Amino acid sequence: MSPSINSILLVDDDQDYKYFFYKAIEKVDPSINVTTAADGIEAFSKLESAIPDLIILDFNMPRMNGLAFLKDIKKNQALKHIPVIIYSTFLSMFDSNEFKVLGAVHVYTKPVGFSETIDTVNEILKRTGDIRKCA
Repeated sequence: MSPSINSILLVDDDQDYKYFFYKAIEKVDPSINVTTAADGIEAFSKLESAIPDLIILDFNMPRMNGLAFLKDIKKNQALKHIPVIIYSTFLSMFDSNEFKVLGAVHVYTKPVGFSETIDTVNEILKRTGDIRKCA
């Protein structure tokens, strides 16, 4: 579906959301490799061995939350080019605006059901593919 997105790093501490997101990717485009991390610290560790085409980032996580991770990755010259999408259960308008100011390309509220997750994954891949083509 999105030839410019071959790999995704999904950073989320919720096992259920990781499972549903992975299953949605598998249904939408099974050629995309999805790696997961439970928080920002683990995500940075994973980034030492592989650079994904896209990072999907939860806001509320232990040890290093999404805001701290986004600030740190956008300061890192080797990693700041990776598109980051915030994907969280609840975000206020202030949070959404702050994430965009800090460099997130999009902000999504996590969907409730599996079919909505598939719709969101389709939208994420379409929008992010368009962004990467322009870069």
